[in-house]
Amino acid sequence: MMTKLRIAALGLLSLSSLMLGACGNPVQAPASNPEQSATVAPPFSMRGELDGLLLVWFDQAGTHTATRRSDVPEAHRREVRIDSLHVAPDKRLDPDQVYVADLSAPGKDGSYPVRKTSRSWFDSRVVAARPPPEPAASSSDVTIYMASWCGACRSAAAYLRSRHVPLAERAIEKDSEANGEMLRKARAAGKSPSGVPVIDFHGHIILGFDRDELARLIEST
Repeated sequence: MMTKLRIAALGLLSLSSLMLGACGNPVQAPASNPEQSATVAPPFSMRGELDGLLLVWFDQAGTHTATRRSDVPEAHRREVRIDSLHVAPDKRLDPDQVYVADLSAPGKDGSYPVRKTSRSWFDSRVVAARPPPEPAASSSDVTIYMASWCGACRSAAAYLRSRHVPLAERAIEKDSEANGEMLRKARAAGKSPSGVPVIDFHGHIILGFDRDELARLIEST
């Protein structure tokens, strides 16, 4: 009996140790991905030049609008938000949803495939397309991406300050730009964050609060 209790206690201790290193986070990865959903039939025609529809496409500079397919640059036709001002109110989507079309080529029936997804998914694609910001000329080369409710984030920031490391703190649940920046940096480093904090230490990306790794990096700078 004592052996079973000891094993259970060790298991809980290990779980608690893991939980101290990172918090489950609201990383705004797309909750609804049109690439993984079935095509839908919107309440307007998706054939030809799409005259009369509002087409919203994006590139590194942000979003742009067009009223004809030919006005959308060929390189940016795969994910275009589609809307019509002539749809009856009872047939319109919920404000949190949008239609996203692939205008690169029509299907066998001559129409362009359309999928329904969340507005936040499309917005996240726009943010991800923007180029990484130029490094700011400041004394801080360390950025911690965090959430206000995350205890591991606060511990990581406190540890860095205790080691006299200048740092910038960015709350991703309040700043979509910070969230997009964090995801771009992580992807460039070949990492996929599933929690916070995510720490950019002079270009070295650390997932979670890894005290030993931070200490090693501090000593090497």
